[in-house]
Amino acid sequence: METAKKNLHPVWLYDGKPEYVDLTVAPASQGGYVLVLELANETIRLAATRHPAKYVTAWRHNVKRYGLPDIIRVLVSRPYLRYEAVKRGLARVLAENKDDESDSYRLDVDRLTEKAREVFSVAGV
Repeated sequence: METAKKNLHPVWLYDGKPEYVDLTVAPASQGGYVLVLELANETIRLAATRHPAKYVTAWRHNVKRYGLPDIIRVLVSRPYLRYEAVKRGLARVLAENKDDESDSYRLDVDRLTEKAREVFSVAGV
């Protein structure tokens, strides 16, 4: 029964390669999305944006310009009206996994998804 419940309400609207975000996720007309970027240095970055594809493109531009770790996987939530607050809530829940030397988190995507499911279920629309 639990598995059926999870399939009815997937946590991520998009989960895949950064180059295909724009094909799947349109810019939000109201509210915005919580983005999770899995980076090549095995860390996770959180973001909140109305335009996921633009955010990913800007990050990848900065990868080339400043030598930042590249994105290997992108996860995008469904849209939330208070998307910045939802991202902050997720960041609070992930605080124990915060990397001391950056704004990144050190945990695997499955564990992050469990935490996100909790935060998103409380966030509503």
